[in-house]
Amino acid sequence: MKSIEICNPLLSSQNTLGESPVWDHRRQALFWVDIENGLIHAYQPSSQKTDTWSMGEKVGCLVMNSDGGFILATESGLSSWDPVNNCKKVFLPVRHATPENLFNDGKVDPHGRFWIGTKGPKGTSNLWMFDANNLQVKISDLWISNGLDWSADGRFFYHTDSGDHTIYRYDIDLPTAKISNRTPFFTPEKGTPDGLTIDTEGNIWTAIWDGWQVLQLSPAGEILAEIKMPIQRPTSVTFGGKDMKTLFITSAWEGLTIAERQVQPYAGDVFAVQLEVPGRMMNIATM
Repeated sequence: MKSIEICNPLLSSQNTLGESPVWDHRRQALFWVDIENGLIHAYQPSSQKTDTWSMGEKVGCLVMNSDGGFILATESGLSSWDPVNNCKKVFLPVRHATPENLFNDGKVDPHGRFWIGTKGPKGTSNLWMFDANNLQVKISDLWISNGLDWSADGRFFYHTDSGDHTIYRYDIDLPTAKISNRTPFFTPEKGTPDGLTIDTEGNIWTAIWDGWQVLQLSPAGEILAEIKMPIQRPTSVTFGGKDMKTLFITSAWEGLTIAERQVQPYAGDVFAVQLEVPGRMMNIATM
């Protein structure tokens, strides 16, 4: 197993719950959210400039939209957002099963459909798919719907329920978005899988919440590499940069004690590591 150690962050963002990193190849910038504080951040490596926008409500995730802007999954529902003028418009209000449910991680599939999960009390959360102005449940009876992605050959769909500490793999028919044959794919010895992404060789990279690490997994579920982190709670990962070989990692300090934060002052920051194998560009929603 290959081991990589990160000692210092790329950006001192100090997010309460940094999540949903998105490499926007249109702007050559990294976008991500701070869920609890309702913030969206963007970092441009070329200028080393960071911009921040307040959404006025919790934001679970964001994805690129075909109009040049983004789609947000927020407390109030699904919104379009234009970062140029910071214009946010709710186009689909959503009422969840309980007041504790909140949109969490989401991603766009190769056909431009937006898949979004929720987190909340055990058994009350769902994984949804938004397509053609319709929001439908793809997986129900979840706890903390989290990292998700599709294999490069289009045969498999990977989805994490962090409440179960497990990444699951499904067979998928991409044209119809039909999923079947749910199979446990990976459960770490410590911590729980959070956000994930897949590189061009088909390997899965997943942040391990409470595990102090990011892992690279083979399509067979074997650990190929470990990125040792100076923080307890890495949250999600995405590939970016001009050559798509930079793995960006978000993190959180939510739930840590004062003493725990003192020994990990970088909790909540954004990290980056250069890898040999590139990732894939993220899909754009066709809404």
